[in-house]
Amino acid sequence: MSNLLQLSRKQQRAVPDSPMSRRRQAAVVTGTLLLGLTGAVSPAQPAAAAAPPLKGTGTCANIDIVYRPQSAFPDTSRGRYDFRAQATTIETAVLCLVNAERTNLNPLKRYLSLGKKGAPTLGAAAAGHAAEAVRLRWWGKVEPGKNCRPVTGNPGQCDPHINPQTGSTPLSRAQAVGYGRRCTSFSIAENTYAGWGTSSVTPRAAVTWWMNSKPHRDTILNPTFTELYTTAAWGSADPAAGSITPAATYVQMFGRCG
Repeated sequence: MSNLLQLSRKQQRAVPDSPMSRRRQAAVVTGTLLLGLTGAVSPAQPAAAAAPPLKGTGTCANIDIVYRPQSAFPDTSRGRYDFRAQATTIETAVLCLVNAERTNLNPLKRYLSLGKKGAPTLGAAAAGHAAEAVRLRWWGKVEPGKNCRPVTGNPGQCDPHINPQTGSTPLSRAQAVGYGRRCTSFSIAENTYAGWGTSSVTPRAAVTWWMNSKPHRDTILNPTFTELYTTAAWGSADPAAGSITPAATYVQMFGRCG
């Protein structure tokens, strides 16, 4: 469940009436500037799927790709390219899986920024947040000495959508890359996921977990959105992962510009 509050060009937050589980978080911004916050935090080690298999399992490619660290590639131009190319492969697999779930809805699209002169997309916002999340590792439980902002209504969990160092939010990150500047109205949403262990870092694992979480599933199946950008970064944003590898952090940014 998500409460949405219409704002007069001011950023506010609304929280659901229902209690939040320790592993769920989704943030939504919609309307001219309208923000709703649902759920709780992104998962640590997600539990086994309880829902039916993903609809795109038999048709989407690379859904079981395991993100590898840069050290797994040769220190050559080709090796560095192959390391970076993983992110694009994962993003394409997630987009395919998400669109397979959106039965009878318009498929979400991913637009490319046309070189250095092209306007940044929400993909830049997702990539920046994922990189910062891995660097700062604030997701998960609130603990002594840990710098994070607790989730409203669930003080034991850190809010993965608010960067504790910069204070950035899904809305401010979208606006920082210029999203909504040319829109009469716009909508954005952010989903997050962190997993570790071979079976928990794949596109299949991330989308399965999102589809088993009502706030995330509602965002994925929301007919409002027309765009989707997903970034996967090496490493876990939740320090509960310890030194377990492989580990990956996913950030999804949904958008609509009207």
